[in-house]
Amino acid sequence: MVRIIVSSKCSGCETCVNSCPVSVYEMKDGKSVPVRAEDCILCRTCESQCPEGAIQVIEGETEPAKVEEPKVEKAKKPEKSKIPKPAKLKKKSTLKGKKKK
Repeated sequence: MVRIIVSSKCSGCETCVNSCPVSVYEMKDGKSVPVRAEDCILCRTCESQCPEGAIQVIEGETEPAKVEEPKVEKAKKPEKSKIPKPAKLKKKSTLKGKKKK
């Protein structure tokens, strides 16, 4: 399948209409319209001859690609460690309460 895009840069010069060997294009409201894209033979003459660069021929697509956003799982909270924390040691004061000799 072929997808043909004619951008808003089209000036209506009819170059694509006159150069297409299989008559894919017609003029409507002063702009080129690909009315028979299924007949396109992918010669890309329209792309190369368009003075405005307004035509894009895309091979193998029938509609715009759908982009799905990746599913992101919420981060799990880390589990609390099951290993008991060591008890804090009390500092023993060696000088308190002792008389010096």
